[in-house]
Amino acid sequence: MKHSKVVLVSKNKYSSETDDLILSLLEQGYELFCVVGEDCEKIEDVIDELAIGDGSSPKRVTTTSHPNESLDEVVQFATMMNLNEKSGVEVVGI
Repeated sequence: MKHSKVVLVSKNKYSSETDDLILSLLEQGYELFCVVGEDCEKIEDVIDELAIGDGSSPKRVTTTSHPNESLDEVVQFATMMNLNEKSGVEVVGI
């Protein structure tokens, strides 16, 4: 099953070093980005900015941040989100 949903688990404050990973996931066609853990709201904002880029070819994505929620709760949320096609949820540590 193709994964078009990803849960990013942040163990540290946002660092621009994670931008390359986020850009890679955007290029792979992920449509839903859920962020949980430290600085998750800032990371969600960065994903939105990277998805828009310079505006010449923005990526269509949905982003959510989940402060004070457990990984299990966020994975369950992502699983329940409906996209155009069935998708599994990938969990990636950042």
